[in-house]
Amino acid sequence: MKKMTLTIMLVLISSMLVTAQFEPNRVVAHRGAWKADNLPQNSIASFKRAIELGCAGSEFDVYLTADSVLVLNHDADLQGLPVETSTLAQLQQEKLSNGETIALLDDILKILVSQENTLAFLEIKPSAISREHGFAAVDKILETVKRYKAEDWIMYISFDYSYLQRIKEKNPKANAAFLGETKSINDIISDRQFGIDSHYETLKANKDAIITAKSRGVNINVWTVNEPEDMQYFLEQNVDYITTDEPELLLKMEKTHVENLK
Repeated sequence: MKKMTLTIMLVLISSMLVTAQFEPNRVVAHRGAWKADNLPQNSIASFKRAIELGCAGSEFDVYLTADSVLVLNHDADLQGLPVETSTLAQLQQEKLSNGETIALLDDILKILVSQENTLAFLEIKPSAISREHGFAAVDKILETVKRYKAEDWIMYISFDYSYLQRIKEKNPKANAAFLGETKSINDIISDRQFGIDSHYETLKANKDAIITAKSRGVNINVWTVNEPEDMQYFLEQNVDYITTDEPELLLKMEKTHVENLK
């Protein structure tokens, strides 16, 4: 019995040691921290820079290529080449502004799990091909995240609510937040979603949504907040995360905000 108790204690201690200790701020770098250093969006360099800055999170966008590779890109095309109907080899022929080729989700996850400060806000882009292609992307993303044991580092976000429902069906513990405006907070709670991820103008016009979300224990992220007065507003509203193209500025403003509360 004592031996069993000791074993259980060792397992618990081990699990505590591998739990990531994420940054205690609300700053999420939109498509990585790219703007200040003129880096390509959704690149390895911009993702690494968000981690170097100490951002709580870095957002990026994921598509599935024609040969079933998960890649990072915001638009449906890369320099005129359709991402979903192109192979990785074709996409890699197009260089980003810093000389990198299109980033792979595998590359990002390797970096992600090597540190314990910054989360990944993984946006699954709606497929222009078919619902089946989109679901294939969702399934492969979940498989890849599991392979890297990166579940604790991931916040899944999407404008396609069916993707988030599929994620929760396959992994009920996954953190998922809806980017659209068509679901109520009650819908999100009943569907076991983690939170809401809304445009800043929507939440500024509907302060009650913030109050309701907080009262129901729903996580709140707001995007894309680039003006100082909007940053200050959402810091004062005490939302959980603020996504921005200006992470350096928001980090400074949050530090000042926290000091003023002391």
